[in-house]
Amino acid sequence: MIIVPTEKQLDWRNAPIILCTLVLLNVMIYFFYQSGDTKKILESMMSYQEQGFLEQEWPVFEKYLEEQQEQELLQQYRREYQANQVELIVSDILMREEFYAYLQKNARQHFLPDAYDQWAPNRALLHKQMQSISFIANGLRASDLRVFSFITHQFLHGDIMHLLGNMFFLIVCGFAVEAAIGHWRFLLFYLLSGVAAGFAQVASDWQSTTPLVGASGAISGVMAMYLAVFRLKKIEFFYWFFFLVGYFRAPALLILPFYIGKEIYSYYTDTGSNVAFMAHAGGFAAGALLIAFAWLLNRNMFNKEYIENDQGIDPQQQPLAEIYESIEKHRFDRALVLVDELMKERKGNFELAMIRYNLLKITRGEHYHEGIIHLLTVPLLAPEHIRQLDKVWKDNPEVHGLLSEQAAMKLGMQFAALENPQSAEQVFMQLLERGCKNPALVVYAGKLAAAFQRLRDIQKKSHYEALSVQLAQQLAQGV
Repeated sequence: MIIVPTEKQLDWRNAPIILCTLVLLNVMIYFFYQSGDTKKILESMMSYQEQGFLEQEWPVFEKYLEEQQEQELLQQYRREYQANQVELIVSDILMREEFYAYLQKNARQHFLPDAYDQWAPNRALLHKQMQSISFIANGLRASDLRVFSFITHQFLHGDIMHLLGNMFFLIVCGFAVEAAIGHWRFLLFYLLSGVAAGFAQVASDWQSTTPLVGASGAISGVMAMYLAVFRLKKIEFFYWFFFLVGYFRAPALLILPFYIGKEIYSYYTDTGSNVAFMAHAGGFAAGALLIAFAWLLNRNMFNKEYIENDQGIDPQQQPLAEIYESIEKHRFDRALVLVDELMKERKGNFELAMIRYNLLKITRGEHYHEGIIHLLTVPLLAPEHIRQLDKVWKDNPEVHGLLSEQAAMKLGMQFAALENPQSAEQVFMQLLERGCKNPALVVYAGKLAAAFQRLRDIQKKSHYEALSVQLAQQLAQGV
């Protein structure tokens, strides 16, 4: 469920200088600093295996896991080691700084003197390279607290979607907070919220060795600041709960306990998640408290004119607001009529196509399949949209054969960019079954080979590379 405040529109008379700087800094750090992490990890793993270190260290690692009482993981690794599927084992060994310390302490008991003398300096170089990886060098770890990491972890991200998601929420809430409290105060409160989020996460598990990275805690603070700035004034919120979307108005501060409660509830119930729920809760609490203290100390520091100024709905958003209002009141037929009218003006709009699909899904009317096909053929999609289409594709197998070859080809190639290319592979096989002769099928096979290379599935990578060559030869011969 998503609930975000939408009371204020961007006003360049109150230019979000710090916000733009923060977004740019996060993006640059991800693409210019963190981009080298994957290469370092792969090089270290290859070097580790080429030097035969796994065979030397495996008995020590088994003993270490037993002492750590990680029996379930140990059994899993033993099966993988026997099957020579050692990638996860090697990655875990290299990532565990505490295991390297254990090795240094105990290696002489397990290695022959000559083997130890050869192993020690080369293993130290590998460990040093792994320690230079961004989230290890500058992430926040409870087991290895460093003062600077309370700041640096806020500018690191796990993957591109982590980055994009955080920057979206920062932009949505950040410009209004910066306009309300001023540039430098916004920067200070942003960083302090991130520090408080880090403390909250660390305090939830003092023994954790997992690095905390991401701006989520600081951004949670910004969201809380937004609510605290408006206090009990009724402001507009946008919500998205499965297929229900819309706007509602409520006193700003009433939403804050919901935000914090949701994160604490998730912390106790979703124990298998890698989301830092306590960091989010800590950030929310810190952001609200910072605004409260600032308000008590000096109310003149707030831009009251900006805060009190009511903004009407953007004319461009008015039709969407009417659609969401109809959905909120369960007037689905009326909402569908409004969507159809707006789609005539805004052709190729993914949001409208998705709303139409969800409305048709409720009623299961005669245009349901047509709505699915229209959604699956919307052009120029963002990565998040492709993930949504992947689910639509899997949920509606009855329409697979209704797509044209060209539309299926385009959709499948987009699916090939996903983390799991299962749907891309399915579309490809369906095109082969249809007897498709489109030359783009050669490129499609190449994309699948690249997808399985990312997943380190060598068998399927080789299969699709060979298939790409075979298809190219068949097309050249006119078969």
